[in-house]
Amino acid sequence: MHPSAPSASRRRSGLAAGALLALMSGLVVVPAAAPAFAAPAHLTETFETASSAQTPPAGWLVDRVNTTGMRAGWEGWTFHTTAEVTKEFGNTGDRGSFGKASGMVAVVQSDSNRPTTGNFDSTLWSAPLTIADRTGAVTVKFDSHYKQGQNPPSQLLARIDGGAPVVVKSYGANGLNTSESVTFDVPKSATKVEVGWAYLQSSNNWFWMIDNVDIAEAAPKAVDLKILSAAKPLAVPGAPLAVRVGGLREGQQLVADLAGTPVTGIPKAGADGTASFDVTVPAGSAAGVRILALSGDGITPAKLPVTVVAKAAGAANSTEPQRWFDGIESTERWQFPASGWEQTTLAQVVDTFGVDRRQAFTRASGRIAVADASKAAVESVLKTKPIGVTSRDALELRFDSHYRKRGGAQRAAVTAVFDTGQRVVLNEWTTKDQESAQSRLPFTVPAGAQSMTLEFGFTADAGAGSWMIDDVAIVKPLAALAAEAQPVAAVDVISDIQGATARLRDQTLPGLRSLTPRADTIVANGDLTSNGTATQYDDYFAAFNAGGGKDYATRISTIGNHEYYGSDGVPAYVKRFLDKTSMREVGGQGGLWGEHLVDGQLPLIWLGSEGHVYHGGGGPFVDLSDQQFTWLSERFAYWKSQGKPVLLMTHHVFNNSVSGTYAKFYQGDYGADTERIEALLAQYSNVTVLTSHTHWSPELNDWSVEQRFDPSTAAGPTIVNTAAVTTQYGPSGDWNETAVGGADPIGLRVGLYKDRLRVTAYYFGAGGAAREAKHIDVALPAEAEQPTVPKLTVPGSDAGSPISVEAGGSVGIAGSGFAPDEQLALELHSAPVAIGTATADEHGAFSQRVTVPADAPAGAHTIVAVRDGETVAEVPITVTRADTGADAGADAGAGAKGNASAGAGANSGANGNASAGAGTGAGANGSSDAGSTGTADAGAAGADGANAGSSAGGSASAAAESTGAASGETGGSLPVTGGQNLALFGIAAVVLLGAGAVLLILRRRRANGTGAEAPGEVGAE
Repeated sequence: MHPSAPSASRRRSGLAAGALLALMSGLVVVPAAAPAFAAPAHLTETFETASSAQTPPAGWLVDRVNTTGMRAGWEGWTFHTTAEVTKEFGNTGDRGSFGKASGMVAVVQSDSNRPTTGNFDSTLWSAPLTIADRTGAVTVKFDSHYKQGQNPPSQLLARIDGGAPVVVKSYGANGLNTSESVTFDVPKSATKVEVGWAYLQSSNNWFWMIDNVDIAEAAPKAVDLKILSAAKPLAVPGAPLAVRVGGLREGQQLVADLAGTPVTGIPKAGADGTASFDVTVPAGSAAGVRILALSGDGITPAKLPVTVVAKAAGAANSTEPQRWFDGIESTERWQFPASGWEQTTLAQVVDTFGVDRRQAFTRASGRIAVADASKAAVESVLKTKPIGVTSRDALELRFDSHYRKRGGAQRAAVTAVFDTGQRVVLNEWTTKDQESAQSRLPFTVPAGAQSMTLEFGFTADAGAGSWMIDDVAIVKPLAALAAEAQPVAAVDVISDIQGATARLRDQTLPGLRSLTPRADTIVANGDLTSNGTATQYDDYFAAFNAGGGKDYATRISTIGNHEYYGSDGVPAYVKRFLDKTSMREVGGQGGLWGEHLVDGQLPLIWLGSEGHVYHGGGGPFVDLSDQQFTWLSERFAYWKSQGKPVLLMTHHVFNNSVSGTYAKFYQGDYGADTERIEALLAQYSNVTVLTSHTHWSPELNDWSVEQRFDPSTAAGPTIVNTAAVTTQYGPSGDWNETAVGGADPIGLRVGLYKDRLRVTAYYFGAGGAAREAKHIDVALPAEAEQPTVPKLTVPGSDAGSPISVEAGGSVGIAGSGFAPDEQLALELHSAPVAIGTATADEHGAFSQRVTVPADAPAGAHTIVAVRDGETVAEVPITVTRADTGADAGADAGAGAKGNASAGAGANSGANGNASAGAGTGAGANGSSDAGSTGTADAGAAGADGANAGSSAGGSASAAAESTGAASGETGGSLPVTGGQNLALFGIAAVVLLGAGAVLLILRRRRANGTGAEAPGEVGAE
């Protein structure tokens, strides 16, 4: 059926390519299927009625733009038999294989057929189809023979009621000898529809032929949803997730549920066919992938995976404890000056000041601090607020730094200012650039310091350079690795061979095999080949085995982007990679991803893209299934619970991480998986990631980085660039790269030690001679660092038991919890008396003896350790004193500065006077060597008080009649046994009986004027 011919004016009209390309957002296209109702009459065309090569059938028209100079009769869309096509242009490029065609066909032939200048456009328009049944859709069927060249994709168009053309389908890939069927919606009010085949912006490309066209009204098919928001969205529990879909008909109602829970509040589709709504994962939900199911009347069901990732944690405990950290995300812990320094973002810096290598600050995360003199002179100091420190602590300041020297004088300096008044310049920069570096500046806290302030000073002339900083931390650094230290697990790593098989065979592998100890595991981290062909795999493994690769017990290969380069299709490339590398049996997950426990100690995990369609070499390159991502998150969580470090291998890089990743070519490797893989890694500072792909040299500052995917976290995973076996690269200008001439191939050794994971990059020269390029030490997970509380103890004493020390005696003191090599003063309190010094060892401990002063008063005391004038630890002791002799008298006893009369053997009071009654023996030498002095008068029959006192560390004897105190053991007080208590009780009874008799005699002598008293200073408190 052929409707009437269009007007001459319309026949003359043309549709330019630019206008067509601007109409890409038009009608929804859905796959066609046989209508479920009695179809109306069709508009059909076989092109047999075309009256000439350039004249279409009645009602059809051809638009031609810039066809001057093309072969006569072949300008744009023309009408020929397939035999005429092959006769004119030959049978190359499958021209003659259009078997579905018969007789005349419509053809646009571009190969060897170009206009005089520029490119041409041509569109073939159908006669109008009259809309009668108001079904709401139209189906177009035709046989097609299409070969894509360098021109933009060709298009199937629709024009409704003479309106502007809209694109209903694009053709950007070869489709030879196919039968096409496309259904598209039309408004219920439409009266006519024209269909167009647009071949655009072509010159000396290939061809498109069509035949057997059938256009008819059809029942609308279920629409296919288009996800307009993130294809693999990330959800935080308790927070709304915005979802936007398109492809709907106006007024259509979408229905959704998340893991079985209906989603409410979804609006009907607007005039543009879109609907937007929020989905909230319940607070407290566990991490994992949940499915958002989408459906509705007239909607093809679809599923959207929603990844739930917990909020990243703070700094984990490690063998390198973090004392202080701030990522400059707020100004709460900083003192920003009124001018000079500014808190901003890297994007804002570039927007304000331009590029000029500022964009190369790959370490920057979130907000940063910047001082830039390109527009005005700067003299400014950025300070932290006071940071608590411990006297004599050995620490290291770390911060991300991007220092650029430009015209004019400039200077940058970092200074530590302590509350003791001391200022220590930790480092300064003047004329040498320092791009995207992590400064590591050791310092020791001065004695007596309790707080410090960091000052970042920048002075520069107008038009000079800039300084940017981020992620400032103070850590207790790892000690230097001992020269004789051996790893408990070792892995060798190569990457990016890409045909450099001689460098692999003769240099890299022999060099890795020469390292001590030899590793049993090797990882080839992607791009083993240039194009993933079977021959290239064979060449690679021939070199790998000849160089010693076959001697590794475990051989792991990861898939890179080059393994997918070509037109063989994803399934063929995946199968070839698994077949050639024998990876199906490695790692327990089918080969593209998996896990291996290196030497029974180090968990090694690898990721692999499950698909990549080659489109000229650019990204994104990675497609991770929900299965792979879920497995990865589970393995990370498991190894973290075991307190283990994890080595993660992935060929592809993360945006703005290691060197070169600011360049546009290396942005977006992970595509739709970027957000969720980065959010997952943000939680695991125990993961060290080895990425490849860039080939950039390990000599660069950001060869390795601590990557804070979440800028608010105090620690993140470490990422290391593996460089390449083939050509090394480095920066060129602001965005490009250039080869590093003469650079030897690179291989890496990863070693696990008791306190660190060390990654070392080596250059390998002729014969495998190894030369270290650089290494990075990554601290391991560790138990929570216990606060070091200084403590004093008396070795051998029972906890809680009183510790007695005789005045003038010595006692052993042990200290712990002090700073390494710290010097301390030891004192006897309460009234401070210096009794010595102590020096802590490298573990903060000491042990030594101290002597209690001979004149120390008896009673309760403490021995204290003093740091910078303050008591930091103490241990209680009791000081005892020896007896000095006997005073006679019935009321014997101790009286402070009093008079005591005692019978034989009576003890004297402190600073008291003792009188002896008649018959008392001589009191000569009744004084104590401990420092008290005194004399005693004696009666005729008194007990001998000679040597009644005892010196420290000496011995004393007592006769049965004497009450002089016996001394203790050397350096301590005499332990009292049960037997001694009974003996003392018996002696005391005898003394009391004797005292009464002496008292009677004394009174009588005083009455007769014959008694005598002698003052004394003997006594013990």
